[in-house]
Amino acid sequence: MTGDTTKIFNAIDTVEEPEVKALRERLIERVRNAVKGYTPVDQIPGLHLSYVEQAQTVSNCFYVLSVGLILQGTKNLVIGDKSYRYGTGSMIVTSVDMPTSYELVGVKPSNPFVSLSLRLNPATIADFLLEEDPPQDGVRDVFNVEKPTQELLEDFERLLKLLDHPEQIKARAPILIRDIHYLALSSSSGACLRALYAPSTVGQRIRKSIQWLRANFRESVSVEQMASVAGMAPTTFHRHFKSFTSLSPLQYQKRLRLYEAQQFMLKGEGDVNSAAYAVGYQSPQQFNRDYKHLFGISPGKIIREQRQSLYEALTEKPTAP
Repeated sequence: MTGDTTKIFNAIDTVEEPEVKALRERLIERVRNAVKGYTPVDQIPGLHLSYVEQAQTVSNCFYVLSVGLILQGTKNLVIGDKSYRYGTGSMIVTSVDMPTSYELVGVKPSNPFVSLSLRLNPATIADFLLEEDPPQDGVRDVFNVEKPTQELLEDFERLLKLLDHPEQIKARAPILIRDIHYLALSSSSGACLRALYAPSTVGQRIRKSIQWLRANFRESVSVEQMASVAGMAPTTFHRHFKSFTSLSPLQYQKRLRLYEAQQFMLKGEGDVNSAAYAVGYQSPQQFNRDYKHLFGISPGKIIREQRQSLYEALTEKPTAP
């Protein structure tokens, strides 16, 4: 699971101040308690917690506009032709929705993978940028890894504490969420956020085309149509799209279709042929080939494994608490 280039980042390899280490360990405990206690984290819009104790196979998903923290563990990630390896103590900023493949390294009950993330709001980012000078256009990674500030860790700790006081969430969470947006913009990763969300930039045009493509991925679209949405000549659009996403526009659409088909099947919404037609494929045979090429498994096997898991869940004998 590798791209053409690999970037390795593990913040724990650098000096971790005692206060920061204590903060990170408290966050691990809060995530563990929330996940194992089935705390409804959706009370806080955009918050996602992960506490994984069992090894997993390579997973495919769409990363969304967000800021996240790896509190413990290591992850290998592929976006387009770029590979990343990052772990404990890392902060990740994803500036636009991107198809990815990832695997968690060395996960076991005694060494769980622990992370949290917050989905960022484009309107909030744009609001901050109104008071700034327009950024200089340039190629920037839409996925960035760096070391978080103590202030960001403290904001996330305060946000997670609100899960113990749900009556305070409505009044206090928006203030903390807005501050997390500001800190993400103030980080090294903020340059890409500015490039994509400030008005009248090349990045803003590319982001607009991605939004349009996500809404129209089932349709048969051309690079010329997408370029028109971005207000660019096709060759210019293709070059800028790939510089931001590491994928060509049509590669992005194909991966989006295949990811949506995977979700369609995992949710039990239909068989393989239904999934193919639901995401815009005209040929189930071509869908099968593309799916196996990307995910390394036939779509039919996904259906069989899902049915087996459902059968096991329905027939499993209850155990004592």
